Amino acid sequence: MSVPYFYKNSNSKFISIEGADSSEFLQNLITNDINNCTKDKVIYSCLLTPQGKFLSDFFIFKTKNKFILETHELFYENLLKKLKIYKLRSNVLISKIENIHSFIIFGDIEKDKNSIIFCEDPRRHNIGHKLIHESSNPKILESYNQINEDEYHEILIKNLVPFSHYDLEENKSLLLENNFQNLNSISWDKGCYIGQEITARMKYRALLKKKIYTLNIVSGFPQKDQQIKEKGINVGKIISVKNKSLLAMMKIEFAESKLKSNKHVESDDGILLDFAI
Repeated sequence: MSVPYFYKNSNSKFISIEGADSSEFLQNLITNDINNCTKDKVIYSCLLTPQGKFLSDFFIFKTKNKFILETHELFYENLLKKLKIYKLRSNVLISKIENIHSFIIFGDIEKDKNSIIFCEDPRRHNIGHKLIHESSNPKILESYNQINEDEYHEILIKNLVPFSHYDLEENKSLLLENNFQNLNSISWDKGCYIGQEITARMKYRALLKKKIYTLNIVSGFPQKDQQIKEKGINVGKIISVKNKSLLAMMKIEFAESKLKSNKHVESDDGILLDFAI
Protein backbone atom coordinates (compact mmCIF):
# COMPACT_ATOMS: atom_id res chain seq x y z
CA MET A 1 0.00 0.00 0.00
CA SER A 2 1.44 3.40 -0.97
CA VAL A 3 1.75 6.12 1.62
CA PRO A 4 0.35 8.42 2.81
CA TYR A 5 -2.63 6.77 4.48
CA PHE A 6 -4.48 6.82 7.80
CA TYR A 7 -6.69 4.82 10.12
CA LYS A 8 -9.54 6.51 11.98
CA ASN A 9 -10.08 5.30 15.55
CA SER A 10 -13.85 5.63 15.34
CA ASN A 11 -14.29 3.65 18.57
CA SER A 12 -12.03 5.84 20.70
CA LYS A 13 -13.50 7.48 23.80
CA PHE A 14 -11.93 10.20 25.93
CA ILE A 15 -11.78 10.93 29.65
CA SER A 16 -10.53 14.16 31.23
CA ILE A 17 -8.71 14.18 34.57
CA GLU A 18 -7.86 17.53 36.11
CA GLY A 19 -7.25 19.05 39.52
CA ALA A 20 -4.41 19.60 41.97
CA ASP A 21 -3.96 15.87 42.64
CA SER A 22 -4.40 14.60 39.09
CA SER A 23 -0.74 13.67 38.52
CA GLU A 24 -0.35 11.84 41.85
CA PHE A 25 -3.74 10.18 41.39
CA LEU A 26 -2.77 8.67 38.03
CA GLN A 27 0.76 7.80 39.15
CA ASN A 28 -0.63 5.55 41.89
CA LEU A 29 -2.92 3.69 39.47
CA ILE A 30 -1.33 3.18 36.07
CA THR A 31 1.54 1.01 34.84
CA ASN A 32 3.54 3.82 33.23
CA ASP A 33 5.15 6.94 34.70
CA ILE A 34 2.82 9.92 34.41
CA ASN A 35 5.81 12.26 34.72
CA ASN A 36 6.80 11.25 31.18
CA CYS A 37 3.55 12.69 29.83
CA THR A 38 3.99 16.25 28.57
CA LYS A 39 2.17 18.55 26.18
CA ASP A 40 4.36 17.18 23.37
CA LYS A 41 4.62 13.53 24.43
CA VAL A 42 1.86 10.91 24.60
CA ILE A 43 2.37 7.89 26.85
CA TYR A 44 0.78 4.45 26.62
CA SER A 45 -0.34 2.71 29.80
CA CYS A 46 -2.74 0.23 31.41
CA LEU A 47 -4.96 -0.25 34.43
CA LEU A 48 -4.69 -3.64 36.10
CA THR A 49 -6.50 -5.60 38.76
CA PRO A 50 -4.70 -6.07 42.12
CA GLN A 51 -3.78 -9.54 40.77
CA GLY A 52 -2.00 -7.98 37.79
CA LYS A 53 -4.68 -8.87 35.23
CA PHE A 54 -5.48 -6.55 32.33
CA LEU A 55 -8.49 -4.23 32.67
CA SER A 56 -7.89 -1.56 30.03
CA ASP A 57 -5.22 0.19 28.05
CA PHE A 58 -5.11 3.84 27.03
CA PHE A 59 -3.03 6.66 25.68
CA ILE A 60 -2.55 9.71 27.90
CA PHE A 61 -1.82 13.21 26.66
CA LYS A 62 -1.69 16.55 28.43
CA THR A 63 -3.36 19.78 27.40
CA LYS A 64 -2.94 22.88 29.54
CA ASN A 65 -4.00 21.83 33.04
CA LYS A 66 -5.57 18.43 32.39
CA PHE A 67 -4.72 14.89 31.39
CA ILE A 68 -6.80 13.20 28.69
CA LEU A 69 -7.10 9.42 28.44
CA GLU A 70 -7.99 7.79 25.13
CA THR A 71 -9.34 4.25 25.31
CA HIS A 72 -11.50 1.92 23.25
CA GLU A 73 -15.25 2.09 23.82
CA LEU A 74 -15.21 -1.55 25.01
CA PHE A 75 -13.18 -0.50 28.08
CA TYR A 76 -14.58 3.03 28.46
CA GLU A 77 -17.41 2.70 30.96
CA ASN A 78 -15.54 0.29 33.23
CA LEU A 79 -12.43 2.48 33.16
CA LEU A 80 -14.52 5.53 34.03
CA LYS A 81 -16.15 3.61 36.88
CA LYS A 82 -12.80 2.38 38.26
CA LEU A 83 -11.27 5.86 38.15
CA LYS A 84 -14.20 7.29 40.11
CA ILE A 85 -13.95 4.47 42.68
CA TYR A 86 -10.23 5.11 43.22
CA LYS A 87 -10.73 8.88 43.40
CA LEU A 88 -11.72 8.79 47.09
CA ARG A 89 -10.74 12.19 48.54
CA SER A 90 -8.28 13.15 45.83
CA ASN A 91 -8.70 16.65 44.45
CA VAL A 92 -9.47 15.54 40.91
CA LEU A 93 -12.33 16.04 38.50
CA ILE A 94 -13.09 13.10 36.20
CA SER A 95 -15.35 13.73 33.22
CA LYS A 96 -16.20 12.56 29.72
CA ILE A 97 -14.97 14.47 26.70
CA GLU A 98 -16.89 14.72 23.44
CA ASN A 99 -16.08 16.13 20.03
CA ILE A 100 -12.43 15.19 19.65
CA HIS A 101 -11.26 12.49 17.26
CA SER A 102 -8.37 10.06 16.93
CA PHE A 103 -6.37 9.03 13.85
CA ILE A 104 -3.24 7.00 13.12
CA ILE A 105 -1.20 8.59 10.35
CA PHE A 106 1.26 6.81 8.06
CA GLY A 107 3.05 9.63 6.30
CA ASP A 108 4.07 13.22 7.00
CA ILE A 109 1.59 15.99 7.75
CA GLU A 110 1.79 19.42 9.31
CA LYS A 111 -0.38 20.24 12.30
CA ASP A 112 -3.12 22.77 11.74
CA LYS A 113 -4.72 25.04 14.34
CA ASN A 114 -7.29 22.36 15.22
CA SER A 115 -4.73 19.63 15.88
CA ILE A 116 -4.56 18.85 19.59
CA ILE A 117 -1.77 16.26 19.46
CA PHE A 118 0.46 14.97 16.68
CA CYS A 119 3.31 12.66 17.70
CA GLU A 120 4.78 9.23 17.06
CA ASP A 121 2.81 6.29 18.45
CA PRO A 122 4.70 5.61 21.72
CA ARG A 123 4.44 1.82 21.40
CA ARG A 124 6.62 1.23 18.31
CA HIS A 125 8.58 3.37 15.87
CA ASN A 126 6.93 2.00 12.73
CA ILE A 127 3.22 1.86 13.56
CA GLY A 128 2.36 5.42 12.63
CA HIS A 129 1.78 8.76 14.31
CA LYS A 130 -1.14 9.69 16.53
CA LEU A 131 -3.28 12.64 15.56
CA ILE A 132 -5.91 13.95 17.96
CA HIS A 133 -8.05 16.53 16.20
CA GLU A 134 -11.13 18.65 16.81
CA SER A 135 -12.60 17.64 13.46
CA SER A 136 -13.94 14.21 12.54
CA ASN A 137 -12.76 14.85 8.98
CA PRO A 138 -9.60 17.00 9.04
CA LYS A 139 -8.76 18.83 5.84
CA ILE A 140 -5.09 17.92 6.33
CA LEU A 141 -6.04 14.29 5.58
CA GLU A 142 -8.00 15.00 2.39
CA SER A 143 -5.25 13.65 0.12
CA TYR A 144 -4.67 10.52 2.24
CA ASN A 145 -6.07 7.06 1.65
CA GLN A 146 -8.06 5.58 4.52
CA ILE A 147 -7.43 2.00 5.66
CA ASN A 148 -9.97 -0.10 7.54
CA GLU A 149 -9.70 -1.80 10.92
CA ASP A 150 -8.59 -5.16 9.49
CA GLU A 151 -5.73 -3.50 7.60
CA TYR A 152 -4.63 -1.59 10.69
CA HIS A 153 -4.90 -4.74 12.81
CA GLU A 154 -2.62 -6.52 10.35
CA ILE A 155 0.00 -3.77 10.76
CA LEU A 156 -0.14 -4.24 14.53
CA ILE A 157 0.16 -8.04 14.27
CA LYS A 158 3.23 -7.73 12.06
CA ASN A 159 4.83 -5.53 14.72
CA LEU A 160 3.87 -7.79 17.64
CA VAL A 161 1.42 -5.25 19.07
CA PRO A 162 -1.90 -6.56 20.44
CA PHE A 163 -5.07 -4.82 19.28
CA SER A 164 -6.30 -4.84 22.84
CA HIS A 165 -10.07 -4.87 22.46
CA TYR A 166 -9.73 -7.78 20.03
CA ASP A 167 -6.66 -9.69 21.29
CA LEU A 168 -6.84 -9.35 25.09
CA GLU A 169 -9.31 -10.54 27.72
CA GLU A 170 -10.37 -8.33 30.62
CA ASN A 171 -9.57 -9.75 34.07
CA LYS A 172 -7.52 -12.53 32.47
CA SER A 173 -4.68 -11.36 30.20
CA LEU A 174 -1.22 -10.65 31.66
CA LEU A 175 0.88 -7.81 30.28
CA LEU A 176 4.18 -9.66 30.00
CA GLU A 177 2.58 -12.53 28.10
CA ASN A 178 1.33 -9.97 25.58
CA ASN A 179 4.57 -8.06 24.94
CA PHE A 180 3.59 -4.89 26.85
CA GLN A 181 7.08 -4.71 28.37
CA ASN A 182 8.31 -3.90 24.85
CA LEU A 183 5.59 -1.33 24.09
CA ASN A 184 6.76 1.44 26.43
CA SER A 185 3.76 0.82 28.66
CA ILE A 186 5.40 -0.20 31.94
CA SER A 187 7.73 1.74 34.22
CA TRP A 188 9.94 -0.57 36.28
CA ASP A 189 11.24 2.13 38.61
CA LYS A 190 8.30 4.47 39.30
CA GLY A 191 7.16 2.65 42.44
CA CYS A 192 3.83 1.10 43.33
CA TYR A 193 0.70 0.96 41.23
CA ILE A 194 -2.24 -1.42 41.16
CA GLY A 195 -1.01 -4.87 40.09
CA GLN A 196 2.66 -3.83 40.28
CA GLU A 197 3.80 -6.62 42.60
CA ILE A 198 2.58 -9.45 40.36
CA THR A 199 3.88 -7.79 37.19
CA ALA A 200 7.33 -7.20 38.69
CA ARG A 201 7.49 -10.72 40.10
CA MET A 202 6.87 -12.20 36.65
CA LYS A 203 9.74 -10.14 35.24
CA TYR A 204 12.37 -10.52 37.94
CA ARG A 205 11.67 -14.13 38.88
CA ALA A 206 11.48 -15.27 35.24
CA LEU A 207 8.01 -16.75 35.73
CA LEU A 208 6.95 -16.24 32.12
CA LYS A 209 6.11 -19.59 30.49
CA LYS A 210 4.19 -18.40 27.42
CA LYS A 211 3.95 -15.25 25.33
CA ILE A 212 2.68 -13.94 22.00
CA TYR A 213 4.53 -14.40 18.72
CA THR A 214 3.89 -13.14 15.20
CA LEU A 215 3.78 -15.93 12.61
CA ASN A 216 3.33 -16.04 8.86
CA ILE A 217 0.88 -18.51 7.35
CA VAL A 218 2.66 -20.81 4.91
CA SER A 219 -0.30 -23.11 4.28
CA GLY A 220 -3.68 -23.94 5.78
CA PHE A 221 -6.51 -21.82 7.12
CA PRO A 222 -5.97 -21.04 10.80
CA GLN A 223 -8.80 -19.46 12.78
CA LYS A 224 -8.99 -17.22 15.84
CA ASP A 225 -9.01 -19.22 19.13
CA GLN A 226 -7.80 -22.38 17.37
CA GLN A 227 -5.44 -24.54 19.43
CA ILE A 228 -2.02 -25.31 17.94
CA LYS A 229 -1.01 -28.92 18.52
CA GLU A 230 2.14 -30.65 17.34
CA LYS A 231 2.41 -34.42 17.75
CA GLY A 232 -0.59 -34.36 20.04
CA ILE A 233 0.87 -31.76 22.40
CA ASN A 234 -0.86 -28.41 22.85
CA VAL A 235 1.83 -25.78 22.21
CA GLY A 236 -0.22 -22.65 21.67
CA LYS A 237 -3.40 -20.84 20.70
CA ILE A 238 -4.16 -18.50 17.81
CA ILE A 239 -5.18 -15.06 19.08
CA SER A 240 -5.98 -13.31 15.80
CA VAL A 241 -5.55 -13.78 12.05
CA LYS A 242 -5.35 -11.06 9.41
CA ASN A 243 -4.47 -11.91 5.82
CA LYS A 244 -1.27 -14.02 5.95
CA SER A 245 -0.20 -12.94 9.44
CA LEU A 246 -1.33 -14.15 12.83
CA LEU A 247 -0.73 -13.58 16.49
CA ALA A 248 -0.41 -16.68 18.67
CA MET A 249 0.12 -17.31 22.37
CA MET A 250 2.76 -20.03 22.52
CA LYS A 251 4.82 -21.92 25.06
CA ILE A 252 8.16 -20.15 25.15
CA GLU A 253 10.26 -23.31 25.37
CA PHE A 254 8.60 -24.75 22.26
CA ALA A 255 8.72 -21.50 20.27
CA GLU A 256 12.34 -20.73 21.08
CA SER A 257 13.43 -24.24 20.11
CA LYS A 258 11.74 -23.76 16.72
CA LEU A 259 13.35 -20.37 16.26
CA LYS A 260 16.77 -21.70 17.18
CA SER A 261 16.51 -24.58 14.71
CA ASN A 262 14.80 -22.41 12.06
CA LYS A 263 11.96 -24.91 11.69
CA HIS A 264 8.30 -24.49 10.73
CA VAL A 265 5.47 -24.97 13.18
CA GLU A 266 3.60 -27.94 11.71
CA SER A 267 0.27 -28.41 13.48
CA ASP A 268 -1.49 -31.76 13.59
CA ASP A 269 -4.36 -30.37 11.51
CA GLY A 270 -2.11 -29.46 8.58
CA ILE A 271 -1.41 -25.79 9.25
CA LEU A 272 2.15 -24.69 8.46
CA LEU A 273 3.52 -21.54 10.11
CA ASP A 274 6.79 -19.60 10.14
CA PHE A 275 7.91 -17.22 12.89
CA ALA A 276 8.04 -13.62 11.71
CA ILE A 277 9.44 -11.93 14.82
